[in-house]
Amino acid sequence: MHLTKLEITRFRCHAGVRMSIPDAGVRIVGPNGSGKTSILEAIGMLATTRSFRGANDRDVVNWESGRDFGVAPFTRVEAAVRSNGDETRLGIVLELTDDGESVQSKRFLVDDSPTSAHDLVGNLMVVAFTPEDVQLVIGPPADRRRAIDILISQVDRTYMRRLTAYGRVLRQRNGLLKAFARDRVQPDAAMAIAQISFWDEQLVAEGGYLIARRARVAAALDGAMALHAAAMSERGRYGLDYAPRVRVDQAALLAAEEPLEHAVIRANEAFRQDLESHREDEFRRGMTLTGPHRDDLVFTVEGRSLARFGSRGQQRLGVLAMKLAEADVIADVSGDTPVFLLDDVLSELDPTHRAMLLDQLAARRAQTILTSAEEAALDHPALESLSVFRTDTASTEHSSQT
Repeated sequence: MHLTKLEITRFRCHAGVRMSIPDAGVRIVGPNGSGKTSILEAIGMLATTRSFRGANDRDVVNWESGRDFGVAPFTRVEAAVRSNGDETRLGIVLELTDDGESVQSKRFLVDDSPTSAHDLVGNLMVVAFTPEDVQLVIGPPADRRRAIDILISQVDRTYMRRLTAYGRVLRQRNGLLKAFARDRVQPDAAMAIAQISFWDEQLVAEGGYLIARRARVAAALDGAMALHAAAMSERGRYGLDYAPRVRVDQAALLAAEEPLEHAVIRANEAFRQDLESHREDEFRRGMTLTGPHRDDLVFTVEGRSLARFGSRGQQRLGVLAMKLAEADVIADVSGDTPVFLLDDVLSELDPTHRAMLLDQLAARRAQTILTSAEEAALDHPALESLSVFRTDTASTEHSSQT
């Protein structure tokens, strides 16, 4: 899978960016604050519909956009993607309200035709790696859930739909529980049981699939991480443990002979039982206390928590191994190699790990788009075939350079 063209209009600090991208990729060079990361962010949005920096949609729109035309602020990101010999045009158009405080519309395009977010995702698959990703190891569980959700959504549109639906049902259920807590409704009240049971079934119907899918993808990541880390370090086995909040038999979910549909049924039943066991506490506290929205993923080294026992260097190695493992999962499921987006990552790695990462990317023949504030940092034999794109804070229009 390769990006062949990219066009960005009024995205963050950029008035306009137009790039023709060779199969090998691009080295993006420029001073800090010149919009290097923003280019990667725009590409990431075409893959997942969201900023990999966790930004709100309104924050990526250039606040001066639309002023010259007397319209509300807007941004547009378009790209051409070639996969298995076919080329697809993708686009996202964001329009804000006149005051620029909120999103008025967000449109998705495939081959210039309007489509849904679910149908846009999967046409471009990426693995993004930034220096801040080391926070995946030591940061809150929500960051790790988001990472695995982005990964699975790129290769499984059903998962993305179930995840969206789960969030919607969870908000409704929490609203009801909050009212029960406020009014001190007893958990054995017949009418209350009837009301909450309806939302229980809705939550289970969506959540069981998330649990089963996460369990299997986390297991695949764990195995691939161990192999990649072993190639880069002689000390310790690195891995990833899935820690679901629902008390479920993971071994049963991971059984090789068990079809995914059967694993989902097992997860559904475990989730249903867990909800029942938490009912009294949920009525009292006014919130849903169990489910995939409270899952975690634990980075490990030699079976111990990497966050608690690993050095900063070990934590960085663990994240690097996970990113390479993500590419393995995408390739195994889709049969295609994702585009790598590396934001000033090489400067964070020691020479040995830097060389190992570049060798891994070269072996995969993966398109790589990476940034650096110093061109010398990207002067490596493995990157010679990548074109060079320079950003300049004094310029508002950029074009591809080689």
